[in-house]
Amino acid sequence: MIAARLSVLFLFASMTGDAVQIEQVWLDAGVKDGVTLSFREDPQLNARQVRAVAELPHAPDDIIDVVCDFTQLLDPDTRESRVLAGDIGADYEIYLRYAPRYMVVSARDVVLRVEAEDNGCAWSEVAGRLPPQSGAVRMPLLRGSWSVEAIDASRSRVTYRIAVNPGGGIPGWMVRRGAVSALPDVIRRVAHCLSIPERPDGRCPKSASSP
Repeated sequence: MIAARLSVLFLFASMTGDAVQIEQVWLDAGVKDGVTLSFREDPQLNARQVRAVAELPHAPDDIIDVVCDFTQLLDPDTRESRVLAGDIGADYEIYLRYAPRYMVVSARDVVLRVEAEDNGCAWSEVAGRLPPQSGAVRMPLLRGSWSVEAIDASRSRVTYRIAVNPGGGIPGWMVRRGAVSALPDVIRRVAHCLSIPERPDGRCPKSASSP
């Protein structure tokens, strides 16, 4: 009887493991401007994860210095970026405020904890670190990562992953569509920044749509 129960438990565990693997399969979302796009649903986060993979003609350290510095002007919708604790290049917390997007009235803001990793960085929202600022809706979810692998001495493969819930009752279909379509623009801005040989203090230039 005990052996039979154990067999049932092992079978259930195997089925559960298979189900988790199915949930984690990335689904193809096409290629745009040399950027391979994919997505998967994350039932634990109740959100869609989106992923972009591209090759850039730069060494990994140069790329990581840019993409893991959230004070860089890579997103034209960013209106404020303020380091709250820690040091850029290691682990730090940062406050970000975004202009209205997705046809909503209110701005969005969030506090992130960014953690350095061997080949990039990862980040997640920090609840309760600061109250939402006046006129902004606090984003309940903003998680992601940059992973950079060397192809050779002067080329790297970058993988950008993100899951977002901007809050405020924005329709899910709008968030899902906007998240995937925005990824090639992010890669393009990174490539543009790195293509400029002389950057004052290592700063990326403002996007044309930035204030």
